[in-house]
Amino acid sequence: MKLLNRCFCFLILFSLSGAQQGWAQGCASPTQPQFTFEIFDVTANPAVKVDAMCVGRRYSFEQYPGRNIPLNLLTYGVLPGRNVTYTNSVPVACVPPNQAPYIYTPTAAAVGDVTISEFANVSGSPTYYIRNVKVVGTPPPNFQVEACPGGSTLVTITDTNYDSYTVPGFGTVARNVPTIVSLPAGATSVTVTGKYNANTVCEGFRTLPISPPVPQQPLFTSLTLQGPSPGGAATLAVSQLPAGFLYTLQKEGQGNAFTDVTTVPVAPGNTSLTVPAATGCYRIARKDYCGGSVAFTPTICTLSLSGTSSQNRNQLLLSGGGTGGPYTVSRNGTTITGLSVISGGLEDPNVVCGTTYTYRVTATLLGPRTSVSNEVSVLTQSTLPPARPLLVASFNLNNVVVLTPVLAAGSALPTGNTLRYRRAVGGQTLTDFGTTTSLRPRRDSTDVAELRAQPPCYTVQQSDVCQNASSESASTCPALLTATAADPDGTTAALTWTPFSGPDPTIPVSYTLQRLAPDGAVLSSLPASGSSATDLTPPTDRQTLRYRLQMSGAGLPAGTFSYSNVATVSRRISLSMPTAFTPNGDGLNDVLEVKGRYLRNYTFVVVDRNGQEVFRGTQRSETWDGNIKGRPPVLGAYIWRFQQDGEDGQRFTATGSVTILK
Repeated sequence: MKLLNRCFCFLILFSLSGAQQGWAQGCASPTQPQFTFEIFDVTANPAVKVDAMCVGRRYSFEQYPGRNIPLNLLTYGVLPGRNVTYTNSVPVACVPPNQAPYIYTPTAAAVGDVTISEFANVSGSPTYYIRNVKVVGTPPPNFQVEACPGGSTLVTITDTNYDSYTVPGFGTVARNVPTIVSLPAGATSVTVTGKYNANTVCEGFRTLPISPPVPQQPLFTSLTLQGPSPGGAATLAVSQLPAGFLYTLQKEGQGNAFTDVTTVPVAPGNTSLTVPAATGCYRIARKDYCGGSVAFTPTICTLSLSGTSSQNRNQLLLSGGGTGGPYTVSRNGTTITGLSVISGGLEDPNVVCGTTYTYRVTATLLGPRTSVSNEVSVLTQSTLPPARPLLVASFNLNNVVVLTPVLAAGSALPTGNTLRYRRAVGGQTLTDFGTTTSLRPRRDSTDVAELRAQPPCYTVQQSDVCQNASSESASTCPALLTATAADPDGTTAALTWTPFSGPDPTIPVSYTLQRLAPDGAVLSSLPASGSSATDLTPPTDRQTLRYRLQMSGAGLPAGTFSYSNVATVSRRISLSMPTAFTPNGDGLNDVLEVKGRYLRNYTFVVVDRNGQEVFRGTQRSETWDGNIKGRPPVLGAYIWRFQQDGEDGQRFTATGSVTILK
């Protein structure tokens, strides 16, 4: 009978119109009375009455207590949106399609407002009730954790899906409010559960691992200014900033109070920070995310450098909290010493006018920590003349005068400086002898004979790039040596010389006479004084005697000597040959040997009457016993020829005859 009534109702509704519009006008009108039907979460055991549904759980719809409509007369349906019913849906269905009892499981597509429809096909008084409810999802809630040493963790809820959030064992945590949560000892994770305010068992949870960080003492090792304060930036070298902590750059203010420099963030793992317009003192502060584990680095202050120059001295002026030293100063990239302490800084006296130097000062503090100044370039200025140079005049072994300048303290000739040489001969007025821009020795290749006729003297003067000129050096005059044979055979030699004048004429000069080998090696030396000497025992094996004077004292730098020209005495080669010899083995006059003075490296040849060579020798130890190619001597006359190139470059020759007798 109930089935017939239901069919009858459908037939009546269908007969109202054959079109969709007509059908909708013939459907029952949905209403929302206060007590209609209830929603039960049947996934729970036992089932729980709820006011909202969540994705993935199973729900049943049951009449409100007091309504006793048979289940076979009830149909249910769920449509997305508020107040969306089967009478105004597209296409129009008029009544929900699902026979009670009906189990509904929301999917993710249903999240939001839905309309639940109930149609009671009661004969004579059918009803269409609806109820608007929420379908919610249960995604894992989003949150962040920062573990802290000591068992606490900072939890920040960033999720927007749920109405409330809890941490088991702790309680409720507000959204977007960092909250310190105490955890059980040894906890390695944090779980956050999200719940809804509506009567529902829907909830979602997420678990994140935690690992308490290990604190390290933060290090702040150097502060380097890139430009002078207050406008210059600074580079800070930092280290030991592990993750899991908050770090802040702080600047010292009045009363030793520090404030955060919020414009320069400090991230874990940073090794370098840049601070614009740095001035004053800085430190790095550390704390964990729970506000504990507080630590600070020692403070480093800026060291600002400026420079001025006056009278060939550069002043380095220091300012800022980094003053106090000890200081290390670099000049043009090289560490220097010898600085003087002045009011407000340091002074570099070892500079040259007209030269630009770049300085940087480093203050070393305990720790060790360093405050490194900005670089500053200083152009050295002065009206002071360079120190008076010295000049050493000396002959080399080729009898060329070599002029060697010596600057004060043995320094190099600064770039842009010039040396002006002057020369006077025979006591005449000094005249220009050239200028140079290096310490390379100047040479005077005038022939020695000409120099002996008019002995020379020389001076040098130094000028810097600031057009300051030194005093002219003392006039220095090399000694000119003359050597002659004191007797016809040259067994003694007479030596005379012009006086030597050194860099300082007020200091006595010491002379030493040297005998030289042809290659310039010193064979022996003789003391000398005054302006002359006689060599009574010259070498007996040298055809040419070679001499020079060595001078010391007279203001010459320690270990430096001046030398005169090399003077020579050429002695004549002499040859003494017998006219006969008797190679009979009696021990008397058995061989023909070459005799004479200054004989060496000669050619001695003996030929017979036919012009055939029977003997050749080159040294005095080589003698002829009369044998010819192993045959006994042949009595008779023989011709000899002698030739030797002398040490003086002259060739000596001689010929004669010798007779072999019994």
